[in-house]
Amino acid sequence: MGEVLVLEKRVSYSPGTDYDALWKKIISELFEEFILFFAPDLYEAIDFGKGIVFLEQELHKVIIKHKKGKKIADKIVKVSLKNGEEKYVFIHIEIQGKKDPDFSKRMFTYFYRLFDRFQENIYSIAILTDLSKSNNPQPFQYSFYGTELMYRFNTYKFNEEDIPSLKKSTNPFAIAVLAGIYLHQTEKNYHKRYEVKKKLLKDFILTNPNLKSIYAEALFYFIDYLLYLPHELTKQLTKDLSINIEKEAKHMLYSEKIKEAPTLAEYFKTVREEGFEKGIEKGIEEGIEKGKMEEKRNLAAELLREGFSVEKVAKMVKLSLDEVKEIEANIHFNRHES
Repeated sequence: MGEVLVLEKRVSYSPGTDYDALWKKIISELFEEFILFFAPDLYEAIDFGKGIVFLEQELHKVIIKHKKGKKIADKIVKVSLKNGEEKYVFIHIEIQGKKDPDFSKRMFTYFYRLFDRFQENIYSIAILTDLSKSNNPQPFQYSFYGTELMYRFNTYKFNEEDIPSLKKSTNPFAIAVLAGIYLHQTEKNYHKRYEVKKKLLKDFILTNPNLKSIYAEALFYFIDYLLYLPHELTKQLTKDLSINIEKEAKHMLYSEKIKEAPTLAEYFKTVREEGFEKGIEKGIEEGIEKGKMEEKRNLAAELLREGFSVEKVAKMVKLSLDEVKEIEANIHFNRHES
């Protein structure tokens, strides 16, 4: 008798997408714009000409080792100030996707570990990406027989943002926040997600004359992975956007940062090699085939996380043992990095 496996998947997420990594990537690529959008007062004080240093890998074992298993994209960044003093500010950024009763305590824990190690100023900000009104972390408080403390930190809440204002903003992170809001708003409706994703990619990125190419490249990659669509809708989106590319956004053909993004990656590759006509005809089909393989790999990853053996997963999703072993190794690596 054969096995029947049913996986219940939430519409809003692709099983293999690393949302933490997406936020880390775009923050690293557009850090100055990130600070301008989320912390404008601090932005005015920073001397970006002296460079920035991302420290979270170096400090992983010392500062954030106990967060294993948490779905958080944290960044620790060292910057210099304009006031001429030889002084650094450590910026601690947390991207939090759902309510966590221990969140404020963890923010305080990271703060005192950073402060104890460096004895420098620390700016902490939590970016709350879900739309739940109940996700409202309070300051961390401690009191024990006369020993008391209260730790407050900055927060930015997606559920308090005004969509029309975000659409008017010239900062690329306004578009990233819009995409994050749409991710939750389209949780149960792929067709609605298709429409908002098309609008973001077309109207706000590909044909926006005021958007720098470095912003467009980073945002295209971010949004294309964040707002996951099934293959039939991805195929339709590729057709719609490829016409746009041909007419108005040829500069995107030279983008290296979006060559791995799912919607137009194969289209761009084919156009570079064979021209626009072949790109529209051939690139779409190759992109869909690549997408099918990606979906198999995503499903394999989900099954491995559920405890199925490598051999069983390979048989169920029709991948080779070596491919499934590679997926398993990546899962273990990401867990270790977290």
